Amino acid sequence: MTSRRRFLQNTVFSLFSLPFLTAATRCRSGTVVTEFPSDSDPDYWLKIKELFPMPPDETYFNASTIGAQPKMVLDAVIHHLQYYAVNIAKTDWKEGGKELLTGYFPYFEIRRKLGKLKNADVNEISLTQNAHMGMNFISNGLELNAGDEIIMTDREHVGGKCGWELMAKRKGIVIRQIEIPVPANDPIEIIEKVESMITRRTRVIAVPHIVSAFGLILPVREICAIARERGIFTVIDGAQAIGHIPIDVKDIGCDAYYSSPHKWLLAPAGNGALYIRKEIVSEVWTTLASGQWDNHEDDGYRFTQRGTGNPAILAGLEAAIDFHNTIGNEKVTGRIKFLGDRLREGLRSIKNVEILSSIHPDMCAGVTTYRIKGITGRELQDELWKRGKLQPRAMGGDLGIRHSTHIFNTVEEIDRTLAIVNDLAARV
Repeated sequence: MTSRRRFLQNTVFSLFSLPFLTAATRCRSGTVVTEFPSDSDPDYWLKIKELFPMPPDETYFNASTIGAQPKMVLDAVIHHLQYYAVNIAKTDWKEGGKELLTGYFPYFEIRRKLGKLKNADVNEISLTQNAHMGMNFISNGLELNAGDEIIMTDREHVGGKCGWELMAKRKGIVIRQIEIPVPANDPIEIIEKVESMITRRTRVIAVPHIVSAFGLILPVREICAIARERGIFTVIDGAQAIGHIPIDVKDIGCDAYYSSPHKWLLAPAGNGALYIRKEIVSEVWTTLASGQWDNHEDDGYRFTQRGTGNPAILAGLEAAIDFHNTIGNEKVTGRIKFLGDRLREGLRSIKNVEILSSIHPDMCAGVTTYRIKGITGRELQDELWKRGKLQPRAMGGDLGIRHSTHIFNTVEEIDRTLAIVNDLAARV
């Protein structure tokens, strides 16, 4: 391993030399350089933090809502927009159209990179705008009839449930919900709840990989195995998973899996990814039809083509994937889990603090939802910012605060959080 690893490209390429260049070459009027520290550097994670444009005295703990973009991603988007605003008249449509707009092209390379993160073939991956869009492609694309049953949880994000609610109202399908305990620390209990809900009318099981409100990792592999034995279609809401925990859709055994790369993968908002298993994709209709709507040679392209969009956002997505891969998926997800575990371990020792997230090692990673007795989530969020410029997210009702840890966070920031929480809890 060299002491420095670089994404380095000089912008000497002809305008028409490549139809869609790598994320590192977006700046064509100069040089885009992102330097990564050596794996053996004792300050490795502090130097990774420096690759983000946030002020060093401010701490962001809310990747569950939207990730903090690295400089590399921000540069890719900005340089793409700037370059083509200046050079639009010199861009030949037939050769450079995909640099001016998106929504009509297959983008094999980006889909291939996303597929590698999920262990999927390129033709099984579609580019969408977000997880909502992926969920709706499935809920509207399946042939469902009145009385058909869908099993969900009672803790779905709106992006994971509203497409099914629409179908319930429109076609008369029946939604059945399993209750997720809070906190949940027994994966077997979840599996048994799902299995007990299945009837002869069950057609779909649609559950999150990670429950948004609590960061709870569900035993989706076991759930999908039960469904597959009974011929039930499975769709997994992976909005909180990509870039957060390892994903292997073949091992999970699901039929469909949709994601939001703008969260833990740190891509710009406006990007999504949908996987549909190739053996079953023909059962899903195209519900946002464009010129490729009936292309079954490349079903991923069929769902990718959706009309005019902003190609700079895709430049940012590819840069985010490259950023993630340069550090390494295992290293990123391991660091996220390490910081989450450190936070949870500290919170468990503080009196008057209740952890609502799971503490089971297989059911938790970078998200911890907790509350302090007698203090609202909003009050806790405000105090963390006022005392330490620490920014997690207050949750609604009595759910306290949701605290997400990522690679741009540090051990010192976790410990500073715990000190403030400890002081607040002691005053209750």
